Amino acid sequence: MKWIASLLVYACLIGQAMSRPLPSETAGGTEEKAESGQSQQVIWKEHARPSPKWVKDAVIYEVYPRSFSKNESFFSIIKKLPAIRKLGVTVIWVMPVHPIGMLHRKGPLGSPYSIRNYYAINPEYGTLADFEKLVKAVHAAGLHIIMDAVLNHTAWDNPLIKEHPDWYKHDSTGKIVSPNPDWTDVAQLNYANQHLRRYMINMLKYWVKDVGVDGFRCDAAEMVPLSFWEEARTALDSIKPVMMLAEGAKPDLQLRAFDLTYSWNLYNALGRVFKGKAPAVSIDSTIVGERHIYPIGALRMRFNTNHDENAYDAPSIERYGPAGDSLTVALIATLPGVPLIYNGDEVGNPKRLSLFKQVLINWNVKNGFRSLYEKIYSIRRSNPEFVTGAYTPLVSNGGGNVVAYERKSGARKAVCVFNFSRSPKNKVAIDVPGIGVSKVVDEVTGRSYEVHDGKLELHMRAYDFKILMVR
Repeated sequence: MKWIASLLVYACLIGQAMSRPLPSETAGGTEEKAESGQSQQVIWKEHARPSPKWVKDAVIYEVYPRSFSKNESFFSIIKKLPAIRKLGVTVIWVMPVHPIGMLHRKGPLGSPYSIRNYYAINPEYGTLADFEKLVKAVHAAGLHIIMDAVLNHTAWDNPLIKEHPDWYKHDSTGKIVSPNPDWTDVAQLNYANQHLRRYMINMLKYWVKDVGVDGFRCDAAEMVPLSFWEEARTALDSIKPVMMLAEGAKPDLQLRAFDLTYSWNLYNALGRVFKGKAPAVSIDSTIVGERHIYPIGALRMRFNTNHDENAYDAPSIERYGPAGDSLTVALIATLPGVPLIYNGDEVGNPKRLSLFKQVLINWNVKNGFRSLYEKIYSIRRSNPEFVTGAYTPLVSNGGGNVVAYERKSGARKAVCVFNFSRSPKNKVAIDVPGIGVSKVVDEVTGRSYEVHDGKLELHMRAYDFKILMVR
């Protein structure tokens, strides 16, 4: 029956991709687009491309400069690096840093995903020298930095349109077109043109070799041919090991091109659970089902929000509620994969950070979220089973509202339990086979719990969670 469950999960994943609306200016809903005809049955038996250890161990922090500070400067990010590092972050992802198109722009400021010049810096953020100072400051802090690569489309006033109109897609009348009817402020590129491919690869190499970034988050990755990404990855790896994060979910992205893909399947599962449309145990089936979808060892980027979801769905604290938001933070940090933190979530940001105007994060809120993030990610950092350990679902008597799983690495074990119910759960019994000790300790509170005859009994508040280490 396991193979049937896996197929159902995969069908659910594809269904989510097909039904997910296309947000303006990003490619968050393009999971269904694929260049490869390779069957899923073949892909999940293959190995994902190897990734550097710093990529496997990563905790990514996404920075939207426009909302990060009033002056939008790179220096404001530099000033906050100690606080960001204290969260447990290892990789800074900076959203697009290039000048924004003026022609056909949306909103008063335009989308940062409308690129006017791939070799220049948005003057609202600073200069190239300022960006280079940010890169050096990130490295001096012992962190890595990646930047957005928006290669599917450009702004209408990007000089490439006049210099190389043949690099763009045209309709039957010869007119350059947008990628879809909603993205009217950008023009779509045509990767059938080999000159365009060489230009883009040389541009990516420039930012890695000359400026020093450590990789890219690749926007609308599935709208660009996979063969291009594979060629680009080979070129970048000749310079240094990089992180390549695809905004996409197709399994074949991770065979030769990308280290990471977006885990929209988990994000969508969380949405259904919190809306009461699915049992919480569907989170288990989502994670387990990936074993029969993705290549062996494939890394998924886990998130409870990001810039698209915050702007077009809801801020995480609104989507899940304060207690539910805390629960999802702990879930993301303890599941297999690489966690993402979106700027402002560590202070419980309740605002939609628009892509077309400036909406500022209020960094002065005192609500305990920052200390929660610091605690949760300190636990993750101190216990390697959360990074490299095997994931095994555990059985409980909590009905569909309680999710429990074991993370194991060698002799080290952790048991994670989450109550997704709005009501307390008394006497939740968890089957913990193979634990030959009498107690486990909650790393968050320091409280210990007894284990009897392979069972662990817990009392859990509404939206409560336990991260229990086997002593």
